[in-house]
Amino acid sequence: MQFIQDKMNEQGKINYALYTHDNSSNEDWPVYQISIEISNAIADPTTCHITWHKVTANGGKVGIDKDFSLDLKNVETIEVRTSTREAKMEDTANGHPALDKRQDPPYFAVTALSNGNMETPIFFRSEETANRVAKAIVHAVELCGGGNKEPF
Repeated sequence: MQFIQDKMNEQGKINYALYTHDNSSNEDWPVYQISIEISNAIADPTTCHITWHKVTANGGKVGIDKDFSLDLKNVETIEVRTSTREAKMEDTANGHPALDKRQDPPYFAVTALSNGNMETPIFFRSEETANRVAKAIVHAVELCGGGNKEPF
């Protein structure tokens, strides 16, 4: 849990340019300058919770500024996704499957899928760090009694 907490707090602000193309109209959108910052991560082994604060901004204007948490007992699976795949899944779920997005530089999301199809992404600059944290979270989920309970 300490490893997860340390890696989350080490990320600092992730800055990237977002390029969007709408395949239905063949239109390219303006490039947006986006940032994601995670801070104050606390991974508590006694409660099996990870909490953190996330701030996102688009062109310097704050979009999200709130606390998040992940109850490891409710996590069924963990996936590491590229920023492109994470954006495509979000756009499709929100009814915009024709949008293609590219982030430069790309980032990686360690996404926890919990009971009730709840998805909780945690963002990292490097794929190596994301994969290491994902393995640590899988282990923490197992120790907390979470994970997929289906026999096959």
